[in-house]
Amino acid sequence: MSVRNNRRLAQLFRQMAALLAEQGVEFKPAAYRRAAVTLEDLGEDVSVILKRSKTPRLALKALMEFPGIGEAIASKIIEFLETGHIRALNQLLSQQGGISPELMEVENLGPKRARQIQQALGVTTVSDLIKAAGSGKLRTLPRFSEVMERKVLESAKRVTERKRRFPRLAVKKDAEAILQKIHSVDGVERCAIGGSYRREKETIGDLDILVTTRSPRKVSEVIAALPIVRKVVAQGERKMSFDLKSDLRVDIRFIKRSQWGSALLYFTGDKEHNIALRKRAMERGWKLNEYGLFEGTKAIASREEEGIYKALGLPYLEPTQRIGKLPH
Repeated sequence: MSVRNNRRLAQLFRQMAALLAEQGVEFKPAAYRRAAVTLEDLGEDVSVILKRSKTPRLALKALMEFPGIGEAIASKIIEFLETGHIRALNQLLSQQGGISPELMEVENLGPKRARQIQQALGVTTVSDLIKAAGSGKLRTLPRFSEVMERKVLESAKRVTERKRRFPRLAVKKDAEAILQKIHSVDGVERCAIGGSYRREKETIGDLDILVTTRSPRKVSEVIAALPIVRKVVAQGERKMSFDLKSDLRVDIRFIKRSQWGSALLYFTGDKEHNIALRKRAMERGWKLNEYGLFEGTKAIASREEEGIYKALGLPYLEPTQRIGKLPH
């Protein structure tokens, strides 16, 4: 399931953290960074939470249940979902010399360097930054070196690459190689690719891989050493994110054995299909999420996808069928 709003918000909150840190503001930068991590770890897109809550007030309350998200940050999440921007971030950018929002999206380029490039070279867009770095103009600026210029160029290219979609057939070899490597690690019980790849769509934006294992650290170490991996972005007990040399982003999520079916179900269906499943559960007074199908706190089904469909009174649907509304 797509979590694009989560990723975008995490990126914006990290921008806010960087800008506040440069101003010397205490505590808030760390709070925004924690919120960014929480958003990246969420299994569902925050837009679904807003829609399910029906009103902004209820959505605010629901968001504040997540670790690291207080009322102020929850309000900004809702503001972004409703308007497409965060007013406080725009004010911070304006206060600090009108730094280009596009430049702040580039990793390895904090507020000081972004402002320096903008003022010295008139660069305000990522495409202009790529041209300037590619022609060797950054290394002529104070506090820049050829190495830093190369890092900025690579990061700027990744901003544009993140918007790309990849033909499924073009990434199949790498995807299968990753799965094979994960399976070879001692302690791995199950692993599978979800999302649009499992639905066999012609193009995909990224890969979501689910793994049940007693050794998430060992899996991460083995994957990080693969020659097709360009950069590890995040690594923890619950999730690993990395970029392949093909520029494809891959997220590995470490799942409890008891929640395998519900997690795989959640990360396979498209947005409309997953909403339809949750509505069907709600009609029965139940709750369905990536952790299981629940009646109150009692788990009705979670270990296998088939058990969840059966409990909901539905025939098992193959991954390729999990698009749009439920069959009548």
